[in-house]
Amino acid sequence: MTPKRYDTGGLDVIDICKLYDLNFNMGNIVKYACRKKGQDIRDLAKIIDYAQRELKYLKEWEQVDENL
Repeated sequence: MTPKRYDTGGLDVIDICKLYDLNFNMGNIVKYACRKKGQDIRDLAKIIDYAQRELKYLKEWEQVDENL
């Protein structure tokens, strides 16, 4: 059962993440973006944190890929 704070108009956030094959960081970005309003500052801070983590991961992966 999806908590009301993640109301996406009938779509479940987990299903959206699966549909787009999102990893943990990207899935959490979607999750916090879809939350009902009321904790906007905290949710935006979490979105930024997960985006920075994903950016770091992608940059590290890019370096590994260049060395192959």
